[in-house]
Amino acid sequence: MNKNELLEYIDNNSTAITIFKDKVRAEQEAKNKKRQPAKRWNEAKIERTVDKFTDDFISNVYDKLYKGVKADRNTPRNKWIEFIETNEILDSLEESVSMMEIGED
Repeated sequence: MNKNELLEYIDNNSTAITIFKDKVRAEQEAKNKKRQPAKRWNEAKIERTVDKFTDDFISNVYDKLYKGVKADRNTPRNKWIEFIETNEILDSLEESVSMMEIGED
């Protein structure tokens, strides 16, 4: 399973990605309102930033799962899914994302 397949799997079987994107988008929009009018980002720039944060997030999840699954590039998709389901990764991920606070302190 590669990162894009993992993203698709999580997105199809959990609300974690949607919640994460909503939180990042809200934070970016709040930061954008604080910018000088001439320096404000358009929606496309905000969405690119949301996509970058999401990609970084999925990369982090993928790296952790890769170690947990003890995967290599030939590890079948069903082994990944079995690991994710056995360890209730999606539930944990969804809960973690729900409690996550995004933004500057």
